[in-house]
Amino acid sequence: MNNIIIGLPYIISKLIEAYELIIVVYALLSWFPGASQSALGKLVTKIVAPFLNMIDRVVPAIAGMSFSPIIAIFLLEILNRILLSILL
Repeated sequence: MNNIIIGLPYIISKLIEAYELIIVVYALLSWFPGASQSALGKLVTKIVAPFLNMIDRVVPAIAGMSFSPIIAIFLLEILNRILLSILL
């Protein structure tokens, strides 16, 4: 049981990093026409869209460009650092 508690911060940190990577993939897919309609694009959109939509409600697009992926990665990185400082 003690080993699980010791490894928990590491697992949480890696999950947050993986989600950040999925957000980067989502942003890159937007550069290629039709990429979001592929199987990978649909899966990534399904995973990332709820979180990015929350951010879009607070910070609207500027000149047609959404900055929600950048803000999301920034927020997740802050969350990751806070969790690691609390759990370690």
